[in-house]
Amino acid sequence: AKLYQDVLVTCSDYPDEALVRTLAENAKRNHVADRCRVVPYGWGSDPSPLLLSQNAQADAVPGFDLVFAADTLWNSDTHAIFIQTLQLTLKRSPNARVILVAGLHTGRYVIHSFLRLVNEAGFATETLTERRVGGIEERPWSVERADGEDEQERRRWIIWMVLRWREC
Repeated sequence: AKLYQDVLVTCSDYPDEALVRTLAENAKRNHVADRCRVVPYGWGSDPSPLLLSQNAQADAVPGFDLVFAADTLWNSDTHAIFIQTLQLTLKRSPNARVILVAGLHTGRYVIHSFLRLVNEAGFATETLTERRVGGIEERPWSVERADGEDEQERRRWIIWMVLRWREC
């Protein structure tokens, strides 16, 4: 919202008053409250509050062109409702994308499990890399690194993935 004056951004988090208030304060502090809506949202619930005022044109395909999510994959128990939310909110367009950034603090197998589920849900993985925290080093994703990788080393990396619809 700060970089692109003509873009409407919807920012959401779990419907906790303190979290949502902090997001709204951040939008005001960055002088983007006029184009950055803050909406409380629980995954798997009705997405219409998120999508309100998106695609104002009558013939527009509903949904977001881009969904950016961070730190959403650490709990495998929530993967199904998170994926359902992605299915309900990402525009059915060949150009629509989901960008996910995830830490490895709960391990590689949790991410691996998500990748299987997201593939079954109709998404294709366009990009899947590991990036060193605070650096420029990048390497291909590998679940096999779980064997012999200590927690300290694992926490030095994040996963960066881009998803798209397999078919529109």
